[in-house]
Amino acid sequence: MNVDCRLLKKKKLEELKELIKDIDTPPVLAIIQVGNVDASNIYIRNKRKAAEMIGIQTQLYHFEENVTEEDLKRQIKRLNEDEQVNGIFIQLPIPRHLNEKLLIDEIDPIKDVDGLTTYNLGNLISGQEGLTPCTPNAVIDILDELHCDMTGQNVVVIGRSRLVGLPLFHLLLQRHATIDVCHSKTKDLKAHTIRADILVTAAGTQKNLITEDMVKKGSIIIDVSIIRDENNKLCGDVDYHNVVKKVSYITPVPGGVGQLTVLELMKNTMKAYQLQKKVKKHSYNLKMKDTNKM
Repeated sequence: MNVDCRLLKKKKLEELKELIKDIDTPPVLAIIQVGNVDASNIYIRNKRKAAEMIGIQTQLYHFEENVTEEDLKRQIKRLNEDEQVNGIFIQLPIPRHLNEKLLIDEIDPIKDVDGLTTYNLGNLISGQEGLTPCTPNAVIDILDELHCDMTGQNVVVIGRSRLVGLPLFHLLLQRHATIDVCHSKTKDLKAHTIRADILVTAAGTQKNLITEDMVKKGSIIIDVSIIRDENNKLCGDVDYHNVVKKVSYITPVPGGVGQLTVLELMKNTMKAYQLQKKVKKHSYNLKMKDTNKM
């Protein structure tokens, strides 16, 4: 059965609209873009549109492709120090002459709405409160919507990137799943996937990487990847038309996980806003206590 991610997106959008009604001033999301990649332009347009629908304000900082790391660091520092800005993210990919990991780690963790700083990933691994990556959050939301109890389930994750595979592993572990992580060096992929009660694939390397004979009957398939086939049409890792007949649920591509990832960014922006207000309140209370001691 096809998972209707569009319907789930609509539901989550309404939830966020309700949540923001309790906030006095709108959260502000700062977007850093480098270069003029068409795909990035589309993604940013979609994110700004979603933010506007919810009531989140956005600020776009667009740099030429030849921008230096130092210039970007200075901009990030300004945004870190701006108390009006609640969330910061860098639209990926960025040009190769820039150190992606280094620049992401320049973002204040409490404003890191992509959840990709070393600090926030460390919080995730250690089970501490923090901001977690958007795509893995979307995967968990889909499984929750399907009322899927992950306790003891055999889950296979294909891909080990810090964007999806690595954080998803830890989110699933928190749900007490039994997890295999497969990657480009895995020798017999089918031996793993055929056992999976839940298969999450984020390889993004080739069309029909996952075929009907590789999946367990009645399983749940979450296809995170978005690639283009030989006819320039969007597709995922899974041979959707043949696999859909064998499994309980499968997400389509396009119109699947990507529908929810943008909303997870908005949810993280609101969470960042709330965390910052909490820190401010805590700091104020500490100052009051110190004053009383004097």
